Amino acid sequence: MEAIVLNENKLYNLLKENLIPDLEQTDQFNPADATSSKYNLSIELKCRSNHYSTFLIEKKKYDNLILNSKCRYIVSTPLGIFSFNLKKIKEPVWFEQWLPDTYHFHKPELTLKQVGYLDINQSKNITSQLIK
Repeated sequence: MEAIVLNENKLYNLLKENLIPDLEQTDQFNPADATSSKYNLSIELKCRSNHYSTFLIEKKKYDNLILNSKCRYIVSTPLGIFSFNLKKIKEPVWFEQWLPDTYHFHKPELTLKQVGYLDINQSKNITSQLIK
């Protein structure tokens, strides 16, 4: 299979065109990147240029997503697109790590954030449902 290179907008469009027709992008201040009224679903999208066996998630994002009755953390890598059903997997072990402050792009400062890792084995590979 050819390497998959996506950005969040392309990933969003693939989801909307192939799986969730009523998917709507949210504004930048919403904790989720997209929502579906039909499925009562909130989604956080991430695109990675490298493939990993674990994926970083911020606790703040997790806590907001998990409040919804259905929530997914969807990650694309060069090897596929992986969907984590946060309601059906074990909560990550949280720890603090210095990461770039993504809320102030004009000031590239590090901020101490609570994060955890999601193991790829807890995800569903949805690549074939999105890329034909």
